[in-house]
Amino acid sequence: MDERQDPTPAPDETTTTGDDQAEAPPTEEPSAQELQNLLEQERARAAEYLEQAQRARAELINFRRRTEQEVQEIRKHASENLIARLLPVLDDLNRAVESVPAEHRDDPWIQGILLIERKLWSILEAEGVRPIEAVGKPFDPALHEAVTVEEGAESADTVVQEFQRGYLLHDRVLRPAIVKVGQATSGDGRAPTDA
Repeated sequence: MDERQDPTPAPDETTTTGDDQAEAPPTEEPSAQELQNLLEQERARAAEYLEQAQRARAELINFRRRTEQEVQEIRKHASENLIARLLPVLDDLNRAVESVPAEHRDDPWIQGILLIERKLWSILEAEGVRPIEAVGKPFDPALHEAVTVEEGAESADTVVQEFQRGYLLHDRVLRPAIVKVGQATSGDGRAPTDA
């Protein structure tokens, strides 16, 4: 007869049971002092991370604030170049209106020009443009550009004539006023000299 082999293998003699294995050395539990030291180290690390996070948050807030201010400044002065280029046109329009004889002021086409001037001014004012007051005001080199001096003026360092109007855009000088400045004379009729 045929010998049949048993499908279940015989237990391997090299296999060991759990009791036969060598036991792992027991781990030492840290002392209370070591645990306290470890806890203090972790607290210090957590405090450092918190400080870094707070500093990063403050830097982000400051960055956002600076960026917002820069964007507002850019928006505020974005039209500065265009407006500066329109000022000569405004000057010409003002001269044209001023040169109209009184008897023609009521002509429809003159009224149309005056309406155009008012519309242009309303647009410029909406953008933050305003004229610099000059005549009768104390001379301010930040606002006025003196091209001539009038000796014998009643008050020294006062603007006595405006040759070209100056303009401000919000808080910045868009174009200084071109002016004549008065200079008082000394008692002998001569202009004072700087010593």
